[in-house]
Amino acid sequence: MNLYLIRGAVKRETVMDEKGFRTFVAEGSRVRKDLSEQEIRSTVKLVREFERFLSKRSPRRNFDRATKRDFEAFVKQLTRTGRNTEESIIAFIRYARFAGNKAVELAGIQMLDGATVMETLSEILKDSVGPDKHKEILRGITFPPIGSSIKTWPKVTKKLMERLEGGLDERIWKGALLAGPHTAPVEYYLREKAKYEKTRDIDGFLKRRADEFIALLAQHVKEGTLFFNQEIDDDVLEFVRNNPEIAGGVRKGDTIYETKIPYMTREYLREKDKTMRRYYYCHCPWVRDAIRTGLEISPNFCYCSAAFHKKPWDVIFGQPVEAKVLKSVLAGDLVCRFAIKIPKKHAAKRRSRR
Repeated sequence: MNLYLIRGAVKRETVMDEKGFRTFVAEGSRVRKDLSEQEIRSTVKLVREFERFLSKRSPRRNFDRATKRDFEAFVKQLTRTGRNTEESIIAFIRYARFAGNKAVELAGIQMLDGATVMETLSEILKDSVGPDKHKEILRGITFPPIGSSIKTWPKVTKKLMERLEGGLDERIWKGALLAGPHTAPVEYYLREKAKYEKTRDIDGFLKRRADEFIALLAQHVKEGTLFFNQEIDDDVLEFVRNNPEIAGGVRKGDTIYETKIPYMTREYLREKDKTMRRYYYCHCPWVRDAIRTGLEISPNFCYCSAAFHKKPWDVIFGQPVEAKVLKSVLAGDLVCRFAIKIPKKHAAKRRSRR
């Protein structure tokens, strides 16, 4: 999903402001500048419908004052008419950024986060095993729609992984997960590839990568804005600075080691209970609640997460790379850590091209 990282905040106390929203879009600092007229009009139409919905719940309620529960209730209404689409939720996130309503923005991000993973994985499997075997694997499994409670999602994951591991060769199911059901298109990573090509060696690129990530988090601290789903404070920033595998990755020999930033870093750092620390760390809505409830799901599902770290390097190096899950909170660890194998022709530090 093309949500764009958040920058400044805008405070308003008015009803739907189409003119202001159009100006906000034209500035392009927190949304795409190239939004089509149709996308803008669709956003305006949805927001106005939402505010009519809000006025029935409370006469003084408008978008600015809408809560997470308000938004979730409205999405349930959209679901009944088949309009709970990714495009609709993104429209709300756009306007929430304009309105400075973090509650709705965060609710929308969480609603979309990973929502299409299973459908994408299903298509990858169909290509790998054929329609008949695919139908056999998916028989009786229904993927929850956008806007449904993520508390129901881990049961789907558990059943699917049991089918995959019990009915397919490891090479096939692992390959499907490593194909990247939750990654962006190749074009998304071309900027990183260009940066790598301008850098003298892998270590230099990793340092630049870390510096840029830390600078981005520092900007969120300064502006009080969200980094995807979470607020960043000085403790989070210091935590990332002190963990280079999180900041950008660390090369040792022919391997790059990367560790995920926790999904809810502030909560993770303050929590003492190990189970809840793992829960706050986990990024995947398809398994996160299982950590809290104790539902056992094969940790091999985390190869989907490994693909998230693998894909940029596939593009940067111009070829598929090997990736391994070294640690995962689903397996009982307190972090998720991955190893990326550097192709032989890239393993040695590159000399200056003077």
